[in-house]
Amino acid sequence: EALNTWRAQTSEGFMDVSEKLLEAAIVHLEQQGKNLKGSKEDNITSSAIGFFNRYGIRASSQTNSRGHVDIFIEHSYQPSLKVCGEAKIWRGTSYHIKGLRQVLGYCQGRLPYCFVLEYVTNGIISNSVSKLRKKLDVDLPEDQQGPATDHESMQWTLVTIHLHSSGEKLKVIHAAANLSK
Repeated sequence: EALNTWRAQTSEGFMDVSEKLLEAAIVHLEQQGKNLKGSKEDNITSSAIGFFNRYGIRASSQTNSRGHVDIFIEHSYQPSLKVCGEAKIWRGTSYHIKGLRQVLGYCQGRLPYCFVLEYVTNGIISNSVSKLRKKLDVDLPEDQQGPATDHESMQWTLVTIHLHSSGEKLKVIHAAANLSK
């Protein structure tokens, strides 16, 4: 734990630690899939937030940062290190793009990345992610700068780069949790 706290002191280290915690939160959600079946988005999100409240990192829900943020993560000792995320129950690509628009609106251009976390409660998750990739690559929504790529370690997760309204390029992680078991 101490090593992760130390690593999270820089923007790159914070990004790495918070991405690993996002992956751990997704694994936890998937393990609890049966218990979460039929739950509302806010209840599922509350279950995920606990994984971020480690290693000198604080997480909360419903924080007001230019709007309603589903998941807001910040370093306990370095307030400039922040990440925000939008959580959605999967209802198709258009609904995901709405979440993308929301989370990019919450960012000020200073964040190392942001994310959209999809809770796939029905259907085959790989088909949902494939449809999302096609939609992102064809439409390039929200000033997307090129095609989506696979995340280097997270399954069913895509990465895109978007030109933020601040003029900065912002990494967006499109992660999916398989809750359809």
